[in-house]
Amino acid sequence: MGISPNAPSTILTVSSLQAMRTCLQTLLTLAIAFLSTTLSSQSLLLTDDQPLREPTVGSFQLRVITPKLLELTLITTKPADPAPVSHWDFADANNQPHLPDPAKIQVTSAARDIAVTNLGFKRRVLFASSVKRDLRIANELYLELATPIAENEKVHVENPAHDLWPPSIDFTVTNNPQRWSPVLHVNQTGYLPDFPKVAKIGYYLGSLGDLDLSKQGATQFKILDANSGNAVFTGPLHPSPDQGFPESCYQQVLEADFTAFKTPGEYRLYVEGLGTSFPFRIDNAVAGAFARTYALGIYHQRCGTSNEFPFTRFTHDKCHTAPAEVPDMSRRFAEVNRVLANESADYKDNPRHTAPQLRDVAASLYPFINKGPINVRGGHHDAGDYSKYTINSASFIHHLVFAADVFSGVSDLDNLGIPESGDGKSDILQEAKWEADFLAEMQDADGGFYFLVYPRDREYENNVTPDHGDPQVVFPKNTAVTAAATAALAQCASSPQFKKQFPEAAALYLQKARKGWGFLQRAIARYGMDGSYQKITHYGNEFMHDDELAWAACELFLATGEPAYQEKLLDWLHPSDPAERRWGWWRLYDSYGCAIRSYAFAVKSGRLRKEQLNRILLEDCENEIAADGQDQLDRARQCAYGTSFPIESKRAGSAGWYFSSDAAFGLAVACQLDYPILNDPRPQMRAALISNIDYEEGCNPVNMTYLAGLGWKRQREVVDQYAWNSRHIMPPTGVPFGNLQSAVSWTDLYQKEPAELAFPSDENGPQSYPLYDRWTDIRNLTQEFVTVNQARGLAVAAWLMAQTPLKTQPWKSAAAQITNLPDNPTVNTTYKITLSSPNLDLSTARILWETDGEDPAFGISFTYSPPVRGPHWIECEAQCPDGRRVFAEKSINVR
Repeated sequence: MGISPNAPSTILTVSSLQAMRTCLQTLLTLAIAFLSTTLSSQSLLLTDDQPLREPTVGSFQLRVITPKLLELTLITTKPADPAPVSHWDFADANNQPHLPDPAKIQVTSAARDIAVTNLGFKRRVLFASSVKRDLRIANELYLELATPIAENEKVHVENPAHDLWPPSIDFTVTNNPQRWSPVLHVNQTGYLPDFPKVAKIGYYLGSLGDLDLSKQGATQFKILDANSGNAVFTGPLHPSPDQGFPESCYQQVLEADFTAFKTPGEYRLYVEGLGTSFPFRIDNAVAGAFARTYALGIYHQRCGTSNEFPFTRFTHDKCHTAPAEVPDMSRRFAEVNRVLANESADYKDNPRHTAPQLRDVAASLYPFINKGPINVRGGHHDAGDYSKYTINSASFIHHLVFAADVFSGVSDLDNLGIPESGDGKSDILQEAKWEADFLAEMQDADGGFYFLVYPRDREYENNVTPDHGDPQVVFPKNTAVTAAATAALAQCASSPQFKKQFPEAAALYLQKARKGWGFLQRAIARYGMDGSYQKITHYGNEFMHDDELAWAACELFLATGEPAYQEKLLDWLHPSDPAERRWGWWRLYDSYGCAIRSYAFAVKSGRLRKEQLNRILLEDCENEIAADGQDQLDRARQCAYGTSFPIESKRAGSAGWYFSSDAAFGLAVACQLDYPILNDPRPQMRAALISNIDYEEGCNPVNMTYLAGLGWKRQREVVDQYAWNSRHIMPPTGVPFGNLQSAVSWTDLYQKEPAELAFPSDENGPQSYPLYDRWTDIRNLTQEFVTVNQARGLAVAAWLMAQTPLKTQPWKSAAAQITNLPDNPTVNTTYKITLSSPNLDLSTARILWETDGEDPAFGISFTYSPPVRGPHWIECEAQCPDGRRVFAEKSINVR
């Protein structure tokens, strides 16, 4: 697809390096010239019909952004620090542009010269491999023209002196009126016919600031049939300025609202002078694409089993099936005790933490009773790594069970494509039970729950696939995770849907929940409310154990109806108290949120009668949920691109671990409340829910989809240990990653280089690179997901799917085969290979091909020419519009 514009920071050059700089600039100029003359134009000329291509060093492209604005892209690199930037370094040490004289650049169109009146520049690392040093820098040079380029005219840009780029780089393009445009942003998966349908128009030009669309005369948009190119809908463009950033940015964004157009099909957005968007669908089927992709992502996180065909191509054998050890003070567990000491070292930062530091297993207030080994098979890998955190297990269970009980139709879905699909039981609840069965095994004989399952000898199994994982241990118990596990198991036990489908498991879970409560009561009686809590890591530490205790009391009351639990709950839960919100403003955070949701919907979910609840607490819980929904709605409206990014975070310039689907879940929950007829905010909340999904699915400034396996433009480098160690280029389908990068995080391989290469800088006050545009295809820890994010995303997507005819569509899996490729193909022979699936129509599927040594590619067919002899592999993944997928793999031996 070419180069996406992205965010920055600046390289400092010192006078002592000037000679080196000049030398390196000359060398790199020669190198680029060499690459441009020795490599084929096909390999270096970037085009926008290859969205999965990762541009190589020396690649280039000319785009017509508007008839009077051109974008020249050149992909460069640099040696490791302290070597300076050596080519197209149009930024000085003070983060100010020092651009060449516009007269040095010659623009020709239709045999006429067009004067360049102004230049602009931006730079950001486009890609940085996590395997070996491979740094690719996207440089964009902007040319403002004195007169416009006519439609279908060819434009050519030269540097007659050849000091900016060599003559072998041919910046030439035709101003096709329906060219793909990076300025137009759509949900690349698609839109539901009866829900809001909105696209955004805007672009960042580096030192020139935001693209001023008012100068382009852009007042209306068209929806074009993707096949014929004919206009099927026309509407006006409206301003969509951002609110809340200290600096001025995103004030020129426009919105195209085509909610009124409901005809199913595949379309593109068109704006005169700007071009067209990626193709997208309007169809109820897209709800299935969202839900089934999230479900597949959760399947990929399963532990204690295998991932296998036909459910996925991201396969591995059974993993982590051996029992975990219980650590002690012996040298065998030195690493465990080192980690405990390190993670709990800041316990004194909290004046309420009066318990002794949990510096090693001997310092635990709650010694291990069961000396092991412990059956920890099952559950889901908690995040990008393979560990399993008890508190996240509990929250994961809560979100899925809550959705099954409260979101209409979700519990009926038995067609999400997981192995259990089609067995007559809820797919959502079976995924929750997979986690709950593991969680039940994490209980010690005294009722306490172990903090997590972890590698015995190191922190992360970062260099292996899960089926080659390390020996594991359990970490000590504490009151926070015990309370959370107690709550989650009690919630399963009281869920009418869960009890109906899994009565024996529900009864067992309630026994274990009561036992966990007994542990908590004894701990508090012995050590006091504060003195009974020992910090282990940041998980469960935000409010010490206060929120988890409130949640445990809530769920046990809802499971049993016993007043004693509600009495504790009334002491521990105060929904309107800012002290029970993170930072005083983040509502429904962690286990307080779980407790508030469960209590507010206790009647609707069929757990208790209304008269059994405390009227004041019930109203407070409902009001807090409504206020959270209003917060998310207000934030979406304040964002030019419709995601509910908080103003508080905008002011701080912080965006770590931000997922639009989290906000969408809060909006979905608020939509389940009853509101007065004359003042019902639910239509607006549903619109904000959809705009958050749209942002995640590509309706954002960089046109990036933040859920692996969907959309046209996809990120490769994600924080996921399976992805790092499998043979695939693309990460496992369904893995979400953070929707914003406030900065490029430090890596051992590149250290601070990617952050410093950005221009303008990410930290340059009013002139900084705007936050939504800061994207680099790099392993960024602030984008790492946990399974709780996946559960929220699946809950929302499943709710949408359950409102469509897909609710009853049968689906489990289907076989597929790669055809027209022999087992022993001949080297350098071209084969046009295809995918077939006897039981599935693939005519409208989005098919992705991946093989060793080549960029992944989309296509109904794939042209393959084996470059060298020996063993090779090809894989294929086809996604139907409704999210049903088939996978195929073929191993070959090239002769």
